[in-house]
Amino acid sequence: MNDAFTVEALWAWYGKEAGSLAEYDVLRCTGGAPRRAMFSKYIITASLGNPPSAAAAQDRLPWISVVGLPFTDQLWTGISVMETSTLRDGANRAVVPTRYLLMDSAELVRRRVEYTTLWDAVAPVRLPPEHDESILLEVSPPAVGGLTEGLETIADHAPGSTGAAGAAGTGERRAAAVEWAVSVAALLLCGSPVVITGGGALGARARLAVFDAVVGLLPYGVRSGLRVGSCIDGGDRPPTQLAFGPRHTPSARCVRLGTPPQVPAGPPEDYRRRLSRLIEVVGFDAVTTGLRELDAPVAPADHGPLLDALGRLDPFRAAVSAVEAGQQSAQLVAEGLNSLTDGEDTESDGFLRLVECGIAYAVDPGGRELHEALRRHWTHERSGPRVSALMAEALLNVVLSGAEHAMDSASCRTRLDALWRLVEQCRKEAEVLRLLPGRTADGRRLRYAAECLCLLGPDRVAGGRADAVHALRDSRRLTLEVLARESADPVRLVAWLTPLAPAAPEAPAWLRAWAVLSVREARRASQAEPRPTAEDAVHVLTATVGAGQPDWTAEAVRGLWPQLYTVATGPGDGPGPGDGGRPGEDGATARFPLLPRTRSRGGTRKPSPAGTPGTPDVPEIPGRSPAPSDPAVSADRAAPAAPFGPPDARTLRTLLTADPDVWQHCRAAADVLSCLVGVPPVGPPWREAACLAYARSLHQILQDGNLAPFLGLLVGELAGPVLAEPWGKEGEPVVLTALLRVPHQEVAADLSRRLAARDEERRRRQAARERERAVQAQRLSEREAAHTARLRATRRAQENQAVRQAAPERHGGTGLPTATGTAGAAGPGPRSAPTATGPRADHGRTPVVGAARPGEEPDPLERLEHAARLPCSSRDLAAMWAPFTLDLESAAGRQALVVAGRWWEKAQDGERAALFGHLQRALLAERQCSVDVTADILHEIRRLIVAGRASGHSGGGWQAGPVLREVKRDLRARRARVRELRWIRLRAHVNLAPGTPRKPGKWNRGSTDR
Repeated sequence: MNDAFTVEALWAWYGKEAGSLAEYDVLRCTGGAPRRAMFSKYIITASLGNPPSAAAAQDRLPWISVVGLPFTDQLWTGISVMETSTLRDGANRAVVPTRYLLMDSAELVRRRVEYTTLWDAVAPVRLPPEHDESILLEVSPPAVGGLTEGLETIADHAPGSTGAAGAAGTGERRAAAVEWAVSVAALLLCGSPVVITGGGALGARARLAVFDAVVGLLPYGVRSGLRVGSCIDGGDRPPTQLAFGPRHTPSARCVRLGTPPQVPAGPPEDYRRRLSRLIEVVGFDAVTTGLRELDAPVAPADHGPLLDALGRLDPFRAAVSAVEAGQQSAQLVAEGLNSLTDGEDTESDGFLRLVECGIAYAVDPGGRELHEALRRHWTHERSGPRVSALMAEALLNVVLSGAEHAMDSASCRTRLDALWRLVEQCRKEAEVLRLLPGRTADGRRLRYAAECLCLLGPDRVAGGRADAVHALRDSRRLTLEVLARESADPVRLVAWLTPLAPAAPEAPAWLRAWAVLSVREARRASQAEPRPTAEDAVHVLTATVGAGQPDWTAEAVRGLWPQLYTVATGPGDGPGPGDGGRPGEDGATARFPLLPRTRSRGGTRKPSPAGTPGTPDVPEIPGRSPAPSDPAVSADRAAPAAPFGPPDARTLRTLLTADPDVWQHCRAAADVLSCLVGVPPVGPPWREAACLAYARSLHQILQDGNLAPFLGLLVGELAGPVLAEPWGKEGEPVVLTALLRVPHQEVAADLSRRLAARDEERRRRQAARERERAVQAQRLSEREAAHTARLRATRRAQENQAVRQAAPERHGGTGLPTATGTAGAAGPGPRSAPTATGPRADHGRTPVVGAARPGEEPDPLERLEHAARLPCSSRDLAAMWAPFTLDLESAAGRQALVVAGRWWEKAQDGERAALFGHLQRALLAERQCSVDVTADILHEIRRLIVAGRASGHSGGGWQAGPVLREVKRDLRARRARVRELRWIRLRAHVNLAPGTPRKPGKWNRGSTDR
């Protein structure tokens, strides 16, 4: 490609004849006179202005301009050379002729010809030749490229370049020259002409070499339309885009040779920054070689293709593009990450994509080369936090993918181990642990983060790493979720608690609450200051109950009793022991004042079945696997999260009613807490040993002075299971003794009275049962005697029937059976009256609906019809109509509706307005209908009236207009009442001074409070 070659060129000679007074024109050209106008246009377009006089010391001739001419089907390159001559025109002025050559750019582009090479081929050519045909140019690339020569020229003019010496000085000179050339190349993207100053002493070839250095840092295809000039005269609107010229050139950006200019922000600055970084990472020679290969025509103003060209040369951009196209590989991603230095581009989306792909490839066996690249960015102060966040997301994505695609835990654990190994190599465990739960209260993310740590295990997460332990202590929600999950396995839970050291003095208070589960001697840690809160105690108790560990539950209750007692007696979802005993928000009995009312006959309260009104739904206990029929199992395999909200009596009530077996080792304390939160106590297992332990614990708890205000109510509730049937259970006297030893004489006396009443009731019931047995024996004897008599009568009747059938017939013909003969088969009985043979009075007539027979009460529908014909009151009509409104779809209900309509048609307006009110009261008071059912009935009646379907096929007097207006008036009245109640409620909460102006208008319409 660097060998000499020949290219055909069209030529033109532009000037004037000696002694002529005419203007400059094309004197000779290829193709003769027909092409003079074309060449004249090209030469004038490429003209650089008026040259200085021959005596000028700077900017001497020749002036050279190279112009790319991009046509639609072919690219051409024109070179214009304005030079001196000895000719004089008619006014004795020096003639400055111009040599112009036009050549096809295809071969020049293929050979990557520079400006200096083109000038070396054009300089020896003398025009005009003796013919008008095209000429051949011999193009021989020089030994030293124009780009290298131009950098040397720029370095000679760089500030401070004269004092540099040696290899270091040469490197600094070259770096300064490259920086200047990069900045000037970026300025060309601004669109305005660039004029280089300070090069007046340079020859034409040296100036073209500077152009090669600048344009060499752009894609080679830019030359196809670029206009450069070795010198311009400084006039307005220079014809070139890059040229040497004076500082005062208007509408141009002037740049001093060797001094880097300031590049404006936007695409030019982006190009300069990316090109400088690319040269630093890849190398100057590799960048310039790559730019020379990009020969597609492109204008300097097309910022997109120019920046994309750098992207193809930039390993980082190339890797990002490959990732976006889905064609990435581990090697390509590694090269892209290695091309970034000093935290560069860490804020871009491309960096995040590369890091995500790098983390994904690092898990695979073939991704070892990415470990170093990730570690370098991870340990950098600028990019480290973003990599840590991406690693946390990658860990969660592994667990999420396993849950969504039903992956086995072994596969997830393998990928997690590979990722965590990279975390350990970079010593970023603490930072990742703090990022795992996220900043927002996202329960789903928290569950997956806890699942991730559970799969890794306590040894990998917190073993031997003090900063990781501190991170787990700081991430309270995440650590609580992990402990709640691992509480189902005592071994794993202890393994987690061991590195966390909940009994340590520096451990937070919420973690010290878990010390009761790690070692038995650590119970004192829960009593140290600051003590765990009630919320922490509920979390521990939730874990033990969810794990189904009775021994741990007992330890938690004993170690955290003050906190649990605070939850049970403190403000919660319902009223406290001292208030009026209103039901809680969940509908269950909240505290003691309502307990005696709900006690059953045996003295205990039976809990309502799950899902019935008045009973709170019991949520699933964290740590326990859901039932197989639970649809949540297929949707989310993760266990539900522990309750992280403020603890209240509802939470404790849920735990106490979840699984009775888990409280078997602390049954007495559980019953006391149950009484405090409004749950009926269960009582001990009725065995001698269990009752003895229950009585001892109960006696110790009741001696607590804090329970003194509640002793009466506590003893009353705790005695319920003891006094309940069956009476005389095993171990019952032991528990009664403990209750009777309560340090409160009145409470003990009340229990003694209840016990005496129970015994009296027992004796009374026993006597009643004896009497009932005697009565039942007498009745049984009487039934047996009656049955024997019936059997004898039946046998006698059968014998008589057999005798009659065996006797011969004494009379001829067939007789009609009599009533006596017919009844004889069934036994003796009175003779029935002979059947009437005459026609019935009502034969052939349709019976009247509701017609009363003689001697019977009239039918209700007939009474309603009779009342509708008479001028009866709306109260009486509503009372007779109410039974029929319960079934409006029946025939009687429809007919009653029609009858009521006839009354409505004849009634007065006052009676009409009062009808539905009387009907509502009749349904509520007499028919015992609920409020909702009554409202539905009235709504259905009004709907049928307004829709015109209340009259049926028998006519009727219902009118939709009055009914509709009545309903509207009722609606307006109700709205006004609601507004008035809202205002009363507001005044109850806000102390408004008398005379405070109220908001006028529609809001206060109907209010009576002025």
